[in-house]
Amino acid sequence: MRRLNPIYLFAVLLLAATVAVAIAAGGAGVTTGGARSASVHDDTGGGAAALRRYVEAMGAKTTAIEGDSFSIPRDATALVILGASEVITPADATLIKQFVDDGGVLVLATDVGLFERAVLSQLGVSTGGIALSGTHPLANAAFADPPARSLAVDRGVTLDPDPGRIVLATDGNGPLVVAGTSRRGLFYVIGSLAPFLTENLGLEDNGAFALGLVRLTLAGSVVAFDEYHHGFHPSTDVLVLVERTAPGQALAFVTIATLLYLALSGRRLGPPIPLETRPSRSSLEFIRGFAGLVRRSGRGEIARRRLRSDLRTGLARELGVDPALPFERVVATLAATDQARASEARAVDDALARPLREDQLLRSVRQIERLTGGRT
Repeated sequence: MRRLNPIYLFAVLLLAATVAVAIAAGGAGVTTGGARSASVHDDTGGGAAALRRYVEAMGAKTTAIEGDSFSIPRDATALVILGASEVITPADATLIKQFVDDGGVLVLATDVGLFERAVLSQLGVSTGGIALSGTHPLANAAFADPPARSLAVDRGVTLDPDPGRIVLATDGNGPLVVAGTSRRGLFYVIGSLAPFLTENLGLEDNGAFALGLVRLTLAGSVVAFDEYHHGFHPSTDVLVLVERTAPGQALAFVTIATLLYLALSGRRLGPPIPLETRPSRSSLEFIRGFAGLVRRSGRGEIARRRLRSDLRTGLARELGVDPALPFERVVATLAATDQARASEARAVDDALARPLREDQLLRSVRQIERLTGGRT
């Protein structure tokens, strides 16, 4: 069995990664119909569309962060990030941290904490173990307006905050809700998406808990929901993800480096193609080719003139006379010994003096061969 060249396998993997990036760059949104998307565009039980309407009913304005790049609206007073399904890059994390430093309120909820690591590290919070499901008490002092005493979760993770962070709820084994300050702003990290989802918003005090986090104390407050990291990139440019994200840029770099390696090393992309060897052509092919050219040109007199010359020269040599003698004298000399051959030679010569069909021309060739005995 032929061994597969490693470079072919690498090329296939690179192609698959490129297709995946192109599909992601095309703006694949969240999946609805029962999936736990935590998106404000998802009206199912696993979405957060009800939370958005709830916040608006309480007098706040809401907006969804989408587009080909991540940016926080200038008029936003609170930023809500619920279960990011795309990696929050260090550059995006810096923008989020700056938003909090400038006095904004950040609410970040996650079931895993995998895609939010860059933000969590800047906030001094990391994920711990698996959170216990059930109803867990809240610190009453933090959630007095509107009053909330407990929250219900079905799954999530516990948190591991740095010193100076305030634990607002635990599952009995570890922190579940952590709060902190950063210059002029506040942030909350919740180790579960359950309190914000439509199917759980009415359980226990989940609704009051979610409302208390964004601190809607002033009418006209603007709450921005992060849909960019849910995959909402409605851009017609399929290269946005390649150009503006670290994984995309790394993929582009690897692709360029691979092409340069192949070009500079002169490595083949496949097995060598053997040279095609053709057998040498026979004399008959050249004769047939010349005959075809003569036939197509309509200049048959060239062949007839050559055949007449072969006939006269061959008879003269056979009789031992000068080939330059007139043909009548050569025929007369031949008639002295063979009257039939002389008559046939004169007839062939007369026939070659006028146009002939191909079959007649071939018949004349055979006659000349017989009359001259091959002496041409």
